[in-house]
Amino acid sequence: MALKNENVLPLLGYCYEGQKEVVFNNGKYIAADIFQSLLCYEYLPEGTLQRNLFEVPKKMDWETRFKIIKGVCKGLLFLHSIPIVHMDLKPENIWLDNYMRPKIAEFGLSRIFGQEQTWMNSQNIVGSYGYIAPEYLYRGEISTMSDIYSLGLLIVETSTGEKNCPGNEPSAVKFIKNVRDNWTEERIASEYPSLDPDCLKQIKACINIGLECVEISRRKRPSIEKIMDTLNRLSQVDSNNVLSLQPQRINFPIGPKRLTSSSLYLINNRDDRIAFRLETKFPRRYLTKLPLCGVVPPKCTYILTMIMRQQKKSPPSNSDDGLILQSSIAHHEDLDSVDPASVAMFLDTAGDEVQEAKVEVACEPLVETISNDQIIDGPNYREVLSVDVHPTEPWILTSNKRGHVCIWNYQTQAEVNSIEVTRESVYSAKFIEREGWFVVGGDDGCIYVYNYNTMKEVYMIEEAHDDCIMCLVVNPTHSFLLSASDDHKIKLWDWANEWQCTRTFEGHDDTVTQVMFNPRHSESFASASLDHTVKIWNIHSETCNITWDEHPDGVLSVHYHPRYFQQSLICGSSDGDAKIWDLETDSCVDTLEGHEKGISALCWHPELRALVTGSLDGTVRILSWMCHSNTYRLENIIGLNLGAVNALGYLKGLTRIVVGCDQGMALMEINVI
Repeated sequence: MALKNENVLPLLGYCYEGQKEVVFNNGKYIAADIFQSLLCYEYLPEGTLQRNLFEVPKKMDWETRFKIIKGVCKGLLFLHSIPIVHMDLKPENIWLDNYMRPKIAEFGLSRIFGQEQTWMNSQNIVGSYGYIAPEYLYRGEISTMSDIYSLGLLIVETSTGEKNCPGNEPSAVKFIKNVRDNWTEERIASEYPSLDPDCLKQIKACINIGLECVEISRRKRPSIEKIMDTLNRLSQVDSNNVLSLQPQRINFPIGPKRLTSSSLYLINNRDDRIAFRLETKFPRRYLTKLPLCGVVPPKCTYILTMIMRQQKKSPPSNSDDGLILQSSIAHHEDLDSVDPASVAMFLDTAGDEVQEAKVEVACEPLVETISNDQIIDGPNYREVLSVDVHPTEPWILTSNKRGHVCIWNYQTQAEVNSIEVTRESVYSAKFIEREGWFVVGGDDGCIYVYNYNTMKEVYMIEEAHDDCIMCLVVNPTHSFLLSASDDHKIKLWDWANEWQCTRTFEGHDDTVTQVMFNPRHSESFASASLDHTVKIWNIHSETCNITWDEHPDGVLSVHYHPRYFQQSLICGSSDGDAKIWDLETDSCVDTLEGHEKGISALCWHPELRALVTGSLDGTVRILSWMCHSNTYRLENIIGLNLGAVNALGYLKGLTRIVVGCDQGMALMEINVI
């Protein structure tokens, strides 16, 4: 079983190691083959949580501990949704990557339940002393609550830094009693003297969650859904400040690049919207247009990407060149529109309700650090219209309005190749990895095929469409390519049959903006159009199977994505809303609102189980799927300040996305923990 979750350690491979050995048996020497099985997992350089809590001299800060607690709980939420009971949760079985993100490992004792099954009985008691739930230890009863008991101990250990050492005792009664008796608010304050009151409240709440999880009666323990809900609320603890600002100091490295960027996190700790304005006394230093105004939704983080022009020397240490953040609570009756002009006017008239905070800005020599956020600048990466990520190579394929197609290596941060295909816009370019090609749809209605190793043209379909080609998509299993056009038509091409057009799909009354094959049923595909409709087709029929016409405006984007055991289709509209359609019931089950302009790009990040939406308003939204409430939760808004977002993609195996915009391309780390 493949466990696809960012907080569950995946099995990457299974192999055998063999060796010859000579043994003496019944008076004879026999040559025998000895095999050992090996399991290959993801490389996690920071080691186990056990090591980092109790063996490394440097003490982990609370922010990292809290991130680990949330990550473990999120992984367990995923397992229990299957449902799988892990049966051996403890710090030794939690591994940490180089960003201290936790991964649940060691599934040797795990049990998988049937859909209707809630618990089972076992005669063989296995597990780690001190972490075994009492109902399993004494009665052999197994349920998801068995994991909750172990999770509670893990949360308490992570929060307090004290180790559960049962010795020869199978239970953790002494450890639990010690924590109940001694970890008072005064003890927490003395152990974490540098933390503010809000963080101390988080620690106390996490200890209480852990102690609630280790109740003797499993019926008194909270579900993993309730634990996640509590932790999500703790992430946004009450504060006297309207917005929490991280970091307090940002650095733009002095180096050879013409542009440098740095991210600023505005964290809304409240149930209200927060209006903000970011300004500086030196706006010419920044490519980002300042002042910058916006609104942070409730319980959400707004990430601002600040881009500075090349700095040849550091400013004087006493110079007042910091950024000033103004913020104020914005009730709907006070601010009904969130466009920048309305926000600026609201803040100008809010008077004493406006708070100010200063962000120190530094320009220091470039040091070797791991950079997850990167702005890719240059003529070939402006006015980006499409991005595609190679499935095996660290390459990103881009196309732009000037007819250029480029391959960018995101590991070496260098261009691999580029070519001018046409002097007109190229709205779509896709890898065909099986053939070593990339295929390009031109504004001139032609389809171009190139070998991406030699950059030589392999084939050209002249006048494939009567008008601009808006989208291309490659079938995951067949030698088929779909093209969608401004001429209202969709065509199916078979490259194994000398690029013959084997079928034309007609039915839309306006530009077909995007098409996508169903990843679970590769003979089916969806199309979106400016005629306000979404259609579902089969490649063997020229007549569409389903038409959805509940969108009030033209549909710009469409994307299949899973909802655990179900599959849905999400469609982004010109009005800034996205509708989610259930493929089994053919009905709209949810509408996501918030973007000020059309949703031009959609992406599902399978490792993070997060939905990413990109808009012509220049922002990207990250939404995590909450399986217990069957809804999406807005986690982050990223303000790239690179103009309209035209394309999105995710980097396989990483927690990063690529964003193509009018003024450049960005690689961004996204975090939904």
